[in-house]
Formats: sequence, C-alpha cells, structure tokens
Amino acid sequence: MSKSYAIGVAAALFATFSWALNFLSPYLMGDFGTFDFITLRFIVSGAIGLAMLRLYRQGLARLNGRAMVTAALLGVVGYTLYIGCVMGSVLNGGAIIAPAFLSAAPIMVALIGNLIEPTVSWRALCVPVLLAVLGLVATNYGAFAGVLDGDLSTYLQAVGYAVGATLSWLIFSLLNQVLLTRLPYISSGLWTGLMMVGAGLSVVLFVPFGLTFNLYSAPDVQWRLDNTLPVLAAASALACIASVGGAWAWNFASQRLPMALSGQLISVETLFAAAFGLIAEQRLPTGLETLGIIALLSGASIAVRVMAQHQRAGASVRA
Repeated sequence: MSKSYAIGVAAALFATFSWALNFLSPYLMGDFGTFDFITLRFIVSGAIGLAMLRLYRQGLARLNGRAMVTAALLGVVGYTLYIGCVMGSVLNGGAIIAPAFLSAAPIMVALIGNLIEPTVSWRALCVPVLLAVLGLVATNYGAFAGVLDGDLSTYLQAVGYAVGATLSWLIFSLLNQVLLTRLPYISSGLWTGLMMVGAGLSVVLFVPFGLTFNLYSAPDVQWRLDNTLPVLAAASALACIASVGGAWAWNFASQRLPMALSGQLISVETLFAAAFGLIAEQRLPTGLETLGIIALLSGASIAVRVMAQHQRAGASVRA
C-alpha cells in the first residue's frame, strides 16, 4: 500500500469517526431544541469556513463561481440537511435506526462508484457487498422488531428521517467525489471552507423562517450559564471536529481513494455511530445488532484489502 493510499484510508476512517459524533447531538442539546442546536453549530462552522477561505484565498482565483456555489450547496446537503435528519431519526427512534439505514449507503456507493470509475472486477466486490447486505438485514431486523413494542407513527418518522439522511449523504458523497476528481488542483482545505460557509449561510437564512413558525426553543428557555455554556461548548466542539475536521479529512481522502473503496469505508461510521448512541442510551447491542455491525466491518476490511491489492498490481504493471 503506497504512502498516499494509506494516508487516504486513515483520513477516511477519521472522517467516519468524526461524523459518527453527530449521533450524540440529540443528547447534548440540554434545554434547547434541534433547530437551535443546528443553527448554533453551523454558525460556528461557517465562521471557521470564512477563516479557511481567507487562509486559502489564493486558490479561490482558480475556481469559477459555479464551482464555489456547488461546494456551498454540497455543504448544505451533506452537513446541514444530513445532520438535521440524523438528529430527527435519533430523537424519534433511538440509537440504532439511523445507523441501520445509513449502512445501506456503502452498498449503493460501492456499486455506483464502480460503475462510474471501474476500479476492480465485480466478482472481487461480491463478498464485501454481500456482507454489507447481511449487516443491513441484521441491524434492520432489530429495528423493525422494536416497532411491535413502540409507537408506529414515531417509528415511521424515525425511518423517514433516516431515509432522508441516507439520501442526502449519497448525493453529497457521489457528487463531491466526482467534482474533486475533475478539480485535482483544488486544496481540500479550500473546498472544506466553501462547504462550511454554505452550511453556515443556510442556517442564517433559515432563522427568519424558523422564528415565524416557532421552530426555535431558545426564546422560551431561561438563559443561565449552567444550561447554555455546555450546549455552546458541545455545538462548537462538533463544529470543529465533526463538521470542519470530518469534511477536511473526507475531501483529503476523496482525492486519493477510488470511489468504490471510499464507499465501503463509510460503513465504519455505522460502528462508531451505533457505539456512541448505545453509550448515550446506556445499553448493550442485541445479538442481531452485533452480527450486523461485524458483517459491515468485515465487508469494509475486505474491500480495503481488495483495493490495495489492485493498486499494487497496477503499480507493478506501470513499472
């Protein structure tokens, strides 16, 4: 495995870890609501994004307006919308439903990615894809069984949010990888800054709408140091690590890894997300949940090995 390839894999794994922290958001809001927390978080992210644009301002001259707007919109879809859906699913359905549905994303990305950018034979991807399917079925079975003991309407809301999170992540990851392939000269830091500015601008523009329809809890909260400082600290930490750090690492990895592999690596987020959620709920995973997570991780590991072997073979042929 080349140094660049290994660094790309490490960056992708860090991105999945940082993104999984998003699943802790519903447990960190305190007296505030979902829209309050998301708005605060992405105002911080947007401010960091502006600082990054200043840092990488020389690279802006190489981008046209269309590329800048596209990067900003990717930040809205892949961060503001995605995290809103994740929080909605966790609040309505608990720690497992959202990761379970998101575990379908690596399957789709691997298949679509190898169609767009043929990297390995389909036979080589059969085992990781089958393991991913097994993991999806196992984790979803536990979620579906839980409906019998819960409220169906609440569960359906959780599923709807989870599907929305999966679709927003698919759109983000596929378009982002394609665009970065077409713009190999772009700095991952500059691209990340544009994304964060887009995400921050979206929540600022949403504020009048949210206030009009009473979507914010902040006006009704008694503002005290003990109930605001922890929320501010949590939102700022997630902005730095899960938003800016995760986006930067994923953009860095996307410039160094084929789409089929990056699609498989994202399955590791399922493990991190489920673990964080279960810790927050103070419970252990069920047997089926454990089986599903092991299957997803096994599929990702095999995919990494297959892609590494293919790269070594390609390097030998070129030599």
